[in-house]
Amino acid sequence: MTNQYVRARQGVSVLPMASNNLGLSTMATGQLERMIDDAAWLTYPLHLAVGIIKDFVYALFLISAVILAVGVWMFTAHDNRADLIAKFPVEQTIYQVNPATNAIAVQRAGTDFVVDKDIFNAVFNGCMGEGTQLKNPLYTDRHWLAEKSDLFQSAYIASSRNLAALTYALHEAKLGKEVASFHYACSGSKGWTTPVVIPNTPVVYVAYQHQTDESIMDSANAQWDWFTGLCLVGANCTQADFMPRNDNIYADAISPQVTANQAAALKALNATGIAKFWIAAAHANGIADQDAAFANYAAMQRVQLAKDMNHPVTEHEAWMRTVEIAIVGFILFIGFIGWWIIHRWRKAVREREENEPRRRPENVIAMRPTTKMWPA
Repeated sequence: MTNQYVRARQGVSVLPMASNNLGLSTMATGQLERMIDDAAWLTYPLHLAVGIIKDFVYALFLISAVILAVGVWMFTAHDNRADLIAKFPVEQTIYQVNPATNAIAVQRAGTDFVVDKDIFNAVFNGCMGEGTQLKNPLYTDRHWLAEKSDLFQSAYIASSRNLAALTYALHEAKLGKEVASFHYACSGSKGWTTPVVIPNTPVVYVAYQHQTDESIMDSANAQWDWFTGLCLVGANCTQADFMPRNDNIYADAISPQVTANQAAALKALNATGIAKFWIAAAHANGIADQDAAFANYAAMQRVQLAKDMNHPVTEHEAWMRTVEIAIVGFILFIGFIGWWIIHRWRKAVREREENEPRRRPENVIAMRPTTKMWPA
């Protein structure tokens, strides 16, 4: 008897331990493998569907969290804002301001803090204003009331600087000189005694809410002091024009919303920087042959105004933004490392399962196929 026969009678497998053959013939093994492949293809859509459902559930949780946060904001933002500005009509003071001369008068006094006389005389001097006085100078700074305050304040500062530069240009033109720069226009335009005429100069009412005892000249750091409204003198101004518009929180999320009179005042103040306004002022002063020069001066002033209204980031602001970027970067890095570890772990498990030999059932006698099973 052969060793193969003896070992078979003793119930010992005659196949090497590393073999994956379960005692089947080559044809049977091939058929089994094809059946397994067919089963895998049949169950693949099920696995795919399960994966899609899991991703859908995760996405649904995320969307639900976002919807919940937006819903809470939708139901509370309007009322919270209304509570914040409820006392503004009584507390705020309304000033009448001429940006051409920086003349100021109290139109209606409120119950807020009294402004010091020296500061009062200079507070609406736009030539003393610049981008550092704005509350939300950067895109990452988002506060609805501060955005409206900056909108009104920056328009007045820009108009005052534009009119000072225009006055300076008119004086120089009368003397037969050209303007090389408007960097010192605010100081240079005040020393001239030759009268100039600037038609259609906008005179406005400005509402200011002074809730703290912080300096009105430091509006950027006076976090609870606001420019709350604006209206042209002579317009049909209402109480709503001296209040931050709060009827559409969704539109405010995109751009600060204003009333019709506020929009008209902003338009008039901003118009002091266009070439048409400068050329009309030149004609009013008997300068009719320098239209191109004054159009160029208006363009020069827009460049200078952009520099004046620029907000140089302070060391503290730069540090805080660096910290914010570092925190976000760290969170993203930790998330990436976690994803990479999970991905490598799942890959290792999958490779081990693929390379691990299949276990055979106990007491299985595997015999090598042969046509001669018994000894002669």
